[in-house]
Amino acid sequence: MIHGLVLTHGAVGAELLRVVTMILGPEPSLSAASNAGLSINDLTALVATEVKTASTENSLGTLVFIDDVAGSCATAARLASVAAGPMRIVSGVNLAMLLDFTTWRESLDLDDLARRLVEKGRSAIGVVPLGDEES
Repeated sequence: MIHGLVLTHGAVGAELLRVVTMILGPEPSLSAASNAGLSINDLTALVATEVKTASTENSLGTLVFIDDVAGSCATAARLASVAAGPMRIVSGVNLAMLLDFTTWRESLDLDDLARRLVEKGRSAIGVVPLGDEES
């Protein structure tokens, strides 16, 4: 099974994980962490520990979901990837991505899953027509 870490600014990741749990129930090997109050070194160590822990639990790798392509979460994930086990970083985390992650993480490899989730995340973004507008 592929492990997931939602690494975000503030409590965004924890709240997304709470909603995933509300919809699907508890999800093993899916966790959230925040950059709040952490130095870049502490944040990098947190990511590296998560990835190494997942690697020792017979994980097929770790997907680190971040909220923004730049900033401390992205930097920490990139720095941790140097010494960590197999991992990919996906930016722009949203609920559709995480729900799809729970469905496909046991049947796709790390690279294919990362690509699928990027597409899923993109397809979930759009302008929703108003009640009196046609789709």
